[in-house]
Amino acid sequence: MNEFVEWIKSQTKPLIITGIIIFVALFIIFVTNFFIKRFLKRHKRKRAITVARLLQNIVRYTVVILGGIAIIGAWGVDVKPILAGAGIVGIALGLGAQTLIRDVLAGISIVIENHYDVDDVVEIKGFKGRVIEIGLRSTRIQGWRGDVKIIANGDITEVINFSKNPTIGVVEFEVGKQESLERVLKILEERIVELKDVFPQIIEGPTVAGVTKMGPTSVTVRITVKTVSEEHYAVERGIYKFAKNLFEEYGIKEPRQRLVIESDQRNS
Repeated sequence: MNEFVEWIKSQTKPLIITGIIIFVALFIIFVTNFFIKRFLKRHKRKRAITVARLLQNIVRYTVVILGGIAIIGAWGVDVKPILAGAGIVGIALGLGAQTLIRDVLAGISIVIENHYDVDDVVEIKGFKGRVIEIGLRSTRIQGWRGDVKIIANGDITEVINFSKNPTIGVVEFEVGKQESLERVLKILEERIVELKDVFPQIIEGPTVAGVTKMGPTSVTVRITVKTVSEEHYAVERGIYKFAKNLFEEYGIKEPRQRLVIESDQRNS
């Protein structure tokens, strides 16, 4: 115990410096997080959120690395080679940190080249979901069931971004062939515009595209609508419901089912 106390007394200066460095590092991180949160409350654009969170990560990593180097120096280790760059690069490569460097560079490239932003809906490596975080090392994507997939930025080579452009919704339903096609299309064209007041995410339409297919007892009618990116699902469901109620109101019939019975009768 006495030896430990003596060691503490002999190392008072580096211990105090270490404490100060840790305090300053935590203070810088706290202040950065505080201003980033205030910035995010004022700016709701996805691009601004993405860049702000990336800067937050960069500051955190930089403070931790420089703080670690300063603490090492406080304990008498020569940090000049590390500060010169050659030392830290050699150590990183020696520890197999090529993957780390690749992921960090890829993360910066993703944000600078604007491949996708936070809150975009993307598909990466067969997984589709909403981007909830873009870090220096990895990207987090949340699927529609709530499951979160973490993908290393260096492994992201192909991305399908569904949020860059508006989405086209397509609805098709069958109408009985006995119905007047002109009457059905006219009713739809006159009434379908009512959905604009129901769904604010509609940018253009809905538009009655016309007949796309004819069957033995039915005619297939298509309706298209342009919505805010990835907001077409609710609109499509609304169109189906609206069309059903509309057909009931005007007495428009569904296709009749046909039952064909073949009989093989042999003369005795």
